[in-house]
Amino acid sequence: MVVAEAGLREATLALLQENDLPRSDLDETKTLFAFLGNGDVIGTGGLESFGECALLRSISVRKDLQKKGMGKFIVGELEKVAWQSGINCMYLLTNTAESFFTNRGYEIIDREAVPNEIKNTSEFSSICPSTAKVMRKILS
Repeated sequence: MVVAEAGLREATLALLQENDLPRSDLDETKTLFAFLGNGDVIGTGGLESFGECALLRSISVRKDLQKKGMGKFIVGELEKVAWQSGINCMYLLTNTAESFFTNRGYEIIDREAVPNEIKNTSEFSSICPSTAKVMRKILS
């Protein structure tokens, strides 16, 4: 897991835990952003890139700041980073936020429609249950 300051790592992992999101596979190969407010971690979001596609993951917001637009902001910023990096297609898995992502332009797709590189990620293959919704957004 890449976080700019070592001290932010623990706070970032704690926020993921608070929001019941997986942390076990986060290592140096994954890019996870910590969003700060007054020096504190108030949100997280990550990208796993595979050529022109990416897996969006670990979107979380501190509980006292939820439903105030922070999640929308985080997703928008990650989509900008992805687009500027040459990524044109975003995938994600969710058990709880289907309507949130539908409102951001993501659509539910069949698990078989996902590129093999993403199917082979730990998030897709073992961490998220097979009942998780798979969603995709074409960036433009």
